[in-house]
Amino acid sequence: MAQPKIQLGRDPAFDGFLGAVVGEDKTGASVTVLSMLARLDVDPWREASELSSMPEAPAQKRLEALLARFKDVPALVPDQGQGALALLDLLPRRTISAGPSAGGAVPQIMNLPFGAPAYWIIATVLFLVWTVALTQGN
Repeated sequence: MAQPKIQLGRDPAFDGFLGAVVGEDKTGASVTVLSMLARLDVDPWREASELSSMPEAPAQKRLEALLARFKDVPALVPDQGQGALALLDLLPRRTISAGPSAGGAVPQIMNLPFGAPAYWIIATVLFLVWTVALTQGN
């Protein structure tokens, strides 16, 4: 029987990006983007989320800067620009709607995780049931 995949509240849309191998470290072990970001003391899921919501050029510069800081993979240095672009292609791209500019509205990020509102509804229902149970003395 196959083991179920445990998500621990992380967006699985970033799995391809975070699981991509950036090279081998000095011991010969494969290093993934997730491992690289963790070794740089950067939250991998937050960074993936921020990179996916950025326009391509700033996201590429930011990822190149992270790759340049990472010294555990000696072969990573030669072409960080192409490597960064290839890695960014693995991210889900979020589209930003322009919205009305006259009212000074901030652009909205579209394609939010589908289940996010459901968590709040379930949490609210559970809280209300708990509150009613407490008031009835059960």
